[in-house]
Amino acid sequence: MFRPVLLVLALFSVASTHAACPTVRIGYMDQDRPPYWLGAGAEVAEPPGVAVDYLRAAAAASIPCPVQFVRMPGGRLRLALQSGAIDYLPIEERAELPAEIVLPRDRNGTLDRNRAIHTSIIVLVRAGDQLPADVVTPRYFQGRMMGVPFGAPYVAALRDAGIKVDEGGRDLDSNIGKLRLKRVDGVAITVGAVGDMDSAIAERYGNDIVRLRMPLFSSNIWLATNPNYYAAHREQVESVWTWMVTHQNELGGMLAKYSRK
Repeated sequence: MFRPVLLVLALFSVASTHAACPTVRIGYMDQDRPPYWLGAGAEVAEPPGVAVDYLRAAAAASIPCPVQFVRMPGGRLRLALQSGAIDYLPIEERAELPAEIVLPRDRNGTLDRNRAIHTSIIVLVRAGDQLPADVVTPRYFQGRMMGVPFGAPYVAALRDAGIKVDEGGRDLDSNIGKLRLKRVDGVAITVGAVGDMDSAIAERYGNDIVRLRMPLFSSNIWLATNPNYYAAHREQVESVWTWMVTHQNELGGMLAKYSRK
């Protein structure tokens, strides 16, 4: 008599737990940017890229609920975050960050760059141009055309530095195509460590595309959320941010499986 009752209670407990712990949705762009984001379209690739691996580890350590990764076109991601269609979104630093999102703050309420993933904006060029190893990248590109991924947050900074910008390329392949056709003089892209993409670039494009030694500048990436989600899950969100900054050095190890053997 007691066994069926206990079974019903157990099932009710499981159902209540899932109802109280809805799926957490982490959005990211549906572009192929090896080795960070792999694949194209709405489906999450396997392997998905080192950035997704890293976010999965952060979620596993800090979020008790099921986690779903959602791929969307770049132009829709911030609107999805603001509306609550997704709960988290990696976002690069830019001159004017959206007011409708929540990022880590320090005790003074200032944007906390100590809890950001630190990045660099590197430049890929044609090997045939034979640029010297010690070229000063920002100075060399003044007056020249730089290809950047569509929606890149550093476009204004490039133009302020006197660099012409072609931001029509949807992904890395299209920008490298423009570089080979000499429609642009270089391609800018965000990386963690400056050498992170070297293996992927060599594997995909051969020896005719190379990275300049000096990056354009440094930047930051945060995992943003929206005000409603933060208000309801503040402890969880803060835990995710803390995990990310204290485990940033693990990105190198995760990157190894995407390096050319």
